[in-house]
Amino acid sequence: MDYDIFREELAIKYPALGHALWEPSPGGLYASVEVGDVGFIREGKFHRLFNVLLPQDHPSHENFRVPEHHQPLELQMERHIHAGTPLSPNDFRSDEVTVVSGGLDILAAGPEPEPAQVTFLCSRKQGAILSLPVPARREDTIAKGDFAKCITKHIDIWFAFARNLGLGIDRMEDIILVTGRHLARSWTNIAFPESQRVEQVSFGVRVAGIYDVEWQFSREDIRGVAINRGPSGQVSSFLFSRYN
Repeated sequence: MDYDIFREELAIKYPALGHALWEPSPGGLYASVEVGDVGFIREGKFHRLFNVLLPQDHPSHENFRVPEHHQPLELQMERHIHAGTPLSPNDFRSDEVTVVSGGLDILAAGPEPEPAQVTFLCSRKQGAILSLPVPARREDTIAKGDFAKCITKHIDIWFAFARNLGLGIDRMEDIILVTGRHLARSWTNIAFPESQRVEQVSFGVRVAGIYDVEWQFSREDIRGVAINRGPSGQVSSFLFSRYN
């Protein structure tokens, strides 16, 4: 599937970034993925159940509620979120994908008056691209030991909770606890399925400001690939997840 190709190919090239999500947008079920969220990933999208750092009566827990006897995780420090180095605008691509011309790296210096154009080729093997026209903010907890102890202690309860919700969770390892995230206001995900021929994709993007991103695609330039285009700068989306 497209979301599996996207995740697997980028994980090989960029293992330190974590799990690449084919569908980063929360879809209206919650505002944004946060460090401390417990949930699962299905078809390239993270589904949040609750947050271990928040109390039972927190407004974000109204949908699914929380497991029985839920108590917020108490850390040994007041501030535990480390803001890492942001991802600069660029095209993050698997090894099978080559740049024929252009690239979004020119946007790292700031908005350009003319659209940035880029063309990629992919060999007969499958491949993936994450095109990032604006910086992606990175956040990670430094309390990873406490997070690891938390999921080890409570995973049985969390798994039973998820199964009782009727969400089709059949494997305990599908339950994850978010320890880090990358957030960006615009992106485009591309997956190349394995093919008998070399596939090509071309597009442009204009960035007038952090809240004004315009993607330019034509049907003739994106044949043979799967594309999931993100928002145009208004809402931050969850690109990569790191978790226990």
